[in-house]
Amino acid sequence: MCMRGGGTRSMCTKRSYRARISQYLPSSSCHDHDHQSDFKRSKKLPISSSKFTSIDDLPDHILVEILCRLPQKSTSQYKCVSKNWYLLISDPYFFRRFLCIQHERQNPIKHTLIFSDNTDRKTDFFSIEEQLGLHSKHRRKFSFSFLPCYGATGREPLVVGTYKDLVCCCATWYNQRDYYICNPYTKQWVALPPTPRCHKEVRAGFICNPKHQNDDDDIDIGDRKQESNRYRYKIVQIIIPMVNYATPNFQFNLQMFCSESGKWTEAVALSPQSFVSLSADAGVAHNGMLYWRGHDFIFGLDPFSNDNPNTSSSMITDDTVDHHTFHCRFIGKPDEERRARFDFLGVCRGRLRMCQLFVYYTLDGRNHHGVSIWELKEDDHDHEANNKWCLVHIVYTDQIVSETPLMSRYKNVGFWERTIMVQDFDPNNEHVLYLQLFNRQVMYDLRTRTLEVVMLWPFSAIVCLGKRVFTFVIPWWPTLQYQYAYASPS
Repeated sequence: MCMRGGGTRSMCTKRSYRARISQYLPSSSCHDHDHQSDFKRSKKLPISSSKFTSIDDLPDHILVEILCRLPQKSTSQYKCVSKNWYLLISDPYFFRRFLCIQHERQNPIKHTLIFSDNTDRKTDFFSIEEQLGLHSKHRRKFSFSFLPCYGATGREPLVVGTYKDLVCCCATWYNQRDYYICNPYTKQWVALPPTPRCHKEVRAGFICNPKHQNDDDDIDIGDRKQESNRYRYKIVQIIIPMVNYATPNFQFNLQMFCSESGKWTEAVALSPQSFVSLSADAGVAHNGMLYWRGHDFIFGLDPFSNDNPNTSSSMITDDTVDHHTFHCRFIGKPDEERRARFDFLGVCRGRLRMCQLFVYYTLDGRNHHGVSIWELKEDDHDHEANNKWCLVHIVYTDQIVSETPLMSRYKNVGFWERTIMVQDFDPNNEHVLYLQLFNRQVMYDLRTRTLEVVMLWPFSAIVCLGKRVFTFVIPWWPTLQYQYAYASPS
């Protein structure tokens, strides 16, 4: 097993690093004696009254108090200073102490949106300010250039999904075979084994273990082995079935990677309803399932439900096939929206949401394009309303108040309404919706009905399916620091 890392400076001298941290002496100490490891207790020595000649003369528990107050990215780099520093920073006590200090300081967790364009095969990163929303001046200098597959095919990797600060991407947009789990912030990555079979076109999704809901800011998380078990994940490839007619209870094939085994398996899924195609968008992970949108339905697959034996597949017969039935789910469109067109499927504040485009007419006889926002109710006490779509908001384009003269000019033309594409909901504010209009990325406030241009779209102005937006979160401590080393090939 191996784990690759990047971003660490090649010239790491003890003198430069130690001089840089000499100013970070702790002003106050928040003791954590109950959670200190045996390693830390053995290194805790009494402090001499004499002056220290260098930072190496400090007792380990004082050195830890200094190091854990540094920025996380710098802390990771300081591992290369010496063997002692590497052991200190790698110790579970340092990890817990670092999170404790971040919690005390109430440092915000940063959010970034990843824009992945299916037309131009490009990816860009933009940070989100909690109060200001998305702005072009906060463009982040992230990229996937540290991955070995970057530029090899003349295209950037395809983003399949994200979980906090982890990004699952594939080296190619078609004929997907080689996948990576990486952290663009720390530039760490692991290469997964290639898929057993290579198909020209699949529907892929990335999901982490739904059984553990603790956040990264939980300071009582136990040791690192338990921490790594919290983050098991699966990558799913759905092989689009060659069916052009409706049949009850039909089978389709898929390939699935499990981080616990470090292997791909070919599996058979039994669906209660046939489907011809699914959207080219990446699967949306929610509540333990992956969802894709179809023409007039939403299809869900539970990759963790495989406890019901199933007959073998007539399409795949080797020993790598997982002969089990995976739980599938079909969710129809709201009855009121049969003529509307699906435009977006995502998660907002722990709820599955979809957006649909529809045409409406005003009193003057003019037609306009609106956006309806629906939320799936899954945990209400009212059983009649459970598992049904609830209308959250309707965006009437003729009532939008533009904050910029440019959008006002587009509004007078009228054609701009046909270019609307829903991109995502703001992770910090459920009332803010990101839209694409022409080659502008705009932020729409559902309450005030105001529209604000926040940046030029980084890619072409072509409006088409396949544009993907993912939320990338930079937590206090990176997830890929140790959790996923076992997922890489040996």
